[in-house]
Amino acid sequence: MTTVITRLFKDEASARDAAKKIMDRGVPRRACSVIASQEGEGAKDLKARLTSAKVNEAAVDPYAKHIDKGLAAVVVRATYIPLTAATIVRGMMAGFDTVGAGDVVDDYYMPDGPERTPSILLEHPRFLTVSPKRTEYEGGPITSGFGMRLLSVRRKRKSAISGGGFKSRAFWPMPLLSTKSRKRSVISGGRHMSKSFWPMPLLSASKRSNSVIKGGDLPFSRALGWPAVS
Repeated sequence: MTTVITRLFKDEASARDAAKKIMDRGVPRRACSVIASQEGEGAKDLKARLTSAKVNEAAVDPYAKHIDKGLAAVVVRATYIPLTAATIVRGMMAGFDTVGAGDVVDDYYMPDGPERTPSILLEHPRFLTVSPKRTEYEGGPITSGFGMRLLSVRRKRKSAISGGGFKSRAFWPMPLLSTKSRKRSVISGGRHMSKSFWPMPLLSASKRSNSVIKGGDLPFSRALGWPAVS
């Protein structure tokens, strides 16, 4: 929240001196405004400056009348810089030689930011459109000014190379895929690699024996005449 504090001074010099002292206490320069009458300025312009300084709407006309008579106003928009800025400014204003402005709102809370967050989609549906106020262009998408199309009819392509060819064809003349039947062996004729140095069959069709000793499944000790259990 921002607290807007407004006070009247007898002349512009007094107002500027007060504003300088307030800024010396840490209030940012952008948060302080000194409004005095200017030569050749109309009442409408003066009220516009008061409104721009965030003076309360109900106090704009009364302050404009006082300033038009030679008084000056100091407007401070106190936030959180420095801490307790509003309290500091109120205390300093009480110590200055101010002029009563009558029954006006000279101290009020101003909500920060808009009540609703603006939406680009709702308020600016064509945010890529050039404003006709800035150029002689009557409006429309920016790309139209460059002669580009926003959308184009794209044909479905199977290759990034023009003509639809495969990139490998540029340096590999042989076909990438073959229609030949799949082989079980990489050796011509289908032979197993082991047969080139092992002439005996790898698999046997004979009945499986329970013992590695020829003649059956007797324990090895029987061949030496030893009892299996003693």
